[in-house]
Amino acid sequence: MSPIMKKMTRRYLWILAVALLYCTAISFCLAGLGMKAFYHVENVETPEPFQVYEGAEIYSYLDAHMMSAEFASDFKETNHYYFVYDQDYSLYIVKIHGNLSYQSQRLQDYFYSEDEEAPEPVTFYGMTAPIEDDIRQYAIESYNEMWEKEILTEDNFSDYFGEYYLDTARKPVPAGTNHFNTFFFTAALFAFYATLILINCLRNPRRRITKATLRSLTTQQLLEVDGQINSPLTFVYQKGRLYLTADYLVANVQGFEVLPYGEIERIYDINALTVKRLMAQTKDQKCHVLAVDWNMNARHKERFQSLADQVKRTVRQRQEEFSEKTDQSPSPEQLKAEAYDPDFSKPWHSTLQPLKEERRERLLPGMIGAFFGALLGAIFWIVIGQLGYIAGLAGLAILKLSLLGYEKLGGALKKRGAIICLVLSAAMILAANLADYGVSLVRAYFEYEASLETFLYVFSNFGILMSATESWGNFYFSLILGYALSLLSCMKTIREIFRMEE
Repeated sequence: MSPIMKKMTRRYLWILAVALLYCTAISFCLAGLGMKAFYHVENVETPEPFQVYEGAEIYSYLDAHMMSAEFASDFKETNHYYFVYDQDYSLYIVKIHGNLSYQSQRLQDYFYSEDEEAPEPVTFYGMTAPIEDDIRQYAIESYNEMWEKEILTEDNFSDYFGEYYLDTARKPVPAGTNHFNTFFFTAALFAFYATLILINCLRNPRRRITKATLRSLTTQQLLEVDGQINSPLTFVYQKGRLYLTADYLVANVQGFEVLPYGEIERIYDINALTVKRLMAQTKDQKCHVLAVDWNMNARHKERFQSLADQVKRTVRQRQEEFSEKTDQSPSPEQLKAEAYDPDFSKPWHSTLQPLKEERRERLLPGMIGAFFGALLGAIFWIVIGQLGYIAGLAGLAILKLSLLGYEKLGGALKKRGAIICLVLSAAMILAANLADYGVSLVRAYFEYEASLETFLYVFSNFGILMSATESWGNFYFSLILGYALSLLSCMKTIREIFRMEE
């Protein structure tokens, strides 16, 4: 077969890509397991005495003999800051996660009591970290309040506490752990991507259509079609996805299909909200997609209509030549078609509407597709908002993608489905605006601590944090502006929805 036919009829080339991805995932997984089995991981780093001027990210320890009550905590109230004294009564700042242990509590009680019997010292281990400006300010205010006079200032702060505090909430990562995690994460990524390709290819209708066509054709017929495709008299449209040979119409836009001209009953085009399709109906009442145009601007519409008219004229000429060759009188169906469209110059769908049963609407898959389409538009909304632009401009994208998703999974887009998409898009705009402000809060609090715990904290306390930052006014203004801009940009689409037939 020619390269063109091989390209159109290949069905199992994706298996090579899937197999290669799975083999790569297994290789990375085995490499990680091998390193973990044969590479001895141990923490060779030993703690050093805590030095307040040495630098950050040094694994250190501190023998505490007294400690004060907390003078500051993070915004989640999970990490607390204390003044700690060593045996020489030198001052340090120590950060501790959660509640104090029994021994640490005894050191704190001893600091505020007049008991002369000192408890056993407690050794704290952690990583050194620079003292942030807000912690520095809290420490100055708290220390001066504790001694009821102004002792600490910005000028002499480093003389008392240095430049770094001891963060006991963090410990050094054992050498080699990051390498193992990288191998396993990469293996999981390759396996996940291969699984997505596998599921998509197995459920792809293009594969099913191509498989059915190849089963219906003998080898001799396939070679005949191949020879006619490569003939210089063959008309080629849409970059090789549609061929009009001497005896066949070969479509490859949604799967490999071979339609003899004698079996084609009519050709029509469908105008939807998001896409235009050129269709062929055969005598067995089956519909076949010949061409698709996703771009709905005026220039593409004109080009697509020109393509549809050319295909219709060419098919009619081939059918007439076929009738003359076989010396057969026209069938009643052909006479009926000629009565509707004698000169073949105007679109057939203007006189012959497509059959109602040709594309059945599936509600549940359509709603799933609409949800994921709207979700993709909401992500676009969030990205625009985080870049500092007016996010309401993405309202049109949410509605368009929702309609497209409904049509892709639901099989057809009718008035009921379009209204569902409209309601879903309105709800998704609200959700997108909430998520936009949530992401902004997360980015703000990540400056204090970038972790999954911070992310969960922000979204679980969204209302409280919005009130604390006085952001509700801007939120409602952004939401109203978003609905207004979305309504203006989608007005034409909304009118088309309510004019659709059931």
